[in-house]
Amino acid sequence: MYSAFFLGGVVTFRAEDWLLDLAQRHRLSPSQRQIVQRMLGMFPDVAFLSTIEIAEQAGVSQPTVTRLATALGFAGYPEFRAALREVVLSAPVAPRHGAVDSVGQEIDNVTGLRRELGGEAMASAVRLLAATSPLGVIGLRASAALAEYFGYFARRALPAVSVHTDAGSLDDAVLQLHQQGASAVLVFAMPRYPAATVAAVRLARQLGLATVVVADSPLVPFADETDVLLVAPVGTGLIFDSHAAVVVLAVSLLDAIAGTDPQRTQQRLEAHETLIDRWVL
Repeated sequence: MYSAFFLGGVVTFRAEDWLLDLAQRHRLSPSQRQIVQRMLGMFPDVAFLSTIEIAEQAGVSQPTVTRLATALGFAGYPEFRAALREVVLSAPVAPRHGAVDSVGQEIDNVTGLRRELGGEAMASAVRLLAATSPLGVIGLRASAALAEYFGYFARRALPAVSVHTDAGSLDDAVLQLHQQGASAVLVFAMPRYPAATVAAVRLARQLGLATVVVADSPLVPFADETDVLLVAPVGTGLIFDSHAAVVVLAVSLLDAIAGTDPQRTQQRLEAHETLIDRWVL
């Protein structure tokens, strides 16, 4: 079954969602998650590639690709590829405007957030992050701007927020959060995933901090090492990834956290507005 997206009043379907839904229903190893992630970016051609070609593009061995088919419930790779081809050949092609419909892709990404925002993972993330003080926010490289964006507004609604975007001091930052009594940390992890980000997630869990991670896919290699994984797809139709859905998720998350103590939030917002009135013309 394909997942539905609404674009301009017309229901469209993406063949990629068949593979994503299938992968989410099975327990996969990190290397198998990596293969699926690479395959998602290779549609529709992936349905006509050999195990050798997929292995080369995914950076794994050919037997690993074969074992993926078995892990997904198929007797072997030929049966898996036959099912994949059927999905690709039967899926309607969404209309495109120009060479790359980047706006349409972002509309799909944001629309797809509805299930995520109303799900148990979101509720768990809100509970964990609303209960921690201070709230540490981590983001490196492409995710640094997302962490800063979240932190900029979070400081206006929450009493203690610290943003960390320097890989060189990240271990010290996580240790300091632990020493200051934090119980959870928020991590933005967009591709490509810096090793320092994954190391920080592991260190936080070793110290007893719950980890809430915002990533672009439920199949990130470190998914099993997070306490809560929130997924916001990135737009890939342009020369660089775009993060419209990630920003919507981040602001929605902050809104829900602030809503757990509306009186405190209102007081802090009013105090901020009073301060701004003194300095803005």
